[in-house]
Amino acid sequence: MSTLSTRITAAQDQVQDVLAGMRPRDRNLFIGLVLFLMVAVVAGSIWWMRGSIRDLEGRVSDRADTLRRVELLAIDNAAAEAEFDALAKRLATHASVDVSSFLEKAADKVQIREKLDSVRKTTETDDGIIIESVYAIKLLRVDQPELAKFLAEVEGNDMPLRIRSFKVRLRKRKGETALDVDMDISAFKVSAGAEGSEG
Repeated sequence: MSTLSTRITAAQDQVQDVLAGMRPRDRNLFIGLVLFLMVAVVAGSIWWMRGSIRDLEGRVSDRADTLRRVELLAIDNAAAEAEFDALAKRLATHASVDVSSFLEKAADKVQIREKLDSVRKTTETDDGIIIESVYAIKLLRVDQPELAKFLAEVEGNDMPLRIRSFKVRLRKRKGETALDVDMDISAFKVSAGAEGSEG
């Protein structure tokens, strides 16, 4: 400590000697230059610190936005999982139902069994979550009310079915009008892989 204070005192003495040896005009210019440099250093430090603070605030803001997005995605994910679980339970209740038999029973109920020409499975796809089976259905010589009743019976039983395509041909015979209908219906059930991942 004493050596430091000695050095500071020696430096002060040297500065005073240098200042004393200068003309008053040069001394004023030197002091002004030193003050200007000190002010410039302080102003530069303040400017740099403000820039750093703004940069840090921007980073904090970006991280807060990212956190909000992650929280929203987590909420969406939880809602999607709950919806998937509900759909999986609904699909599981009908997993053992044979779609061909179901459609034949629906035709029996609306008394058009003899007009149900064919029901056959055409394709089946499994994406690891849902198995979609497509059935081609052919109805011959049905009238419009019979077709409406059949569709209401098929769709009204909470079976996981969706009509993919629907083609109607008008058939006129002896003054009577009838419809020939070709439609593809998709039936859905949960894949075995998806059931395993739930448990």
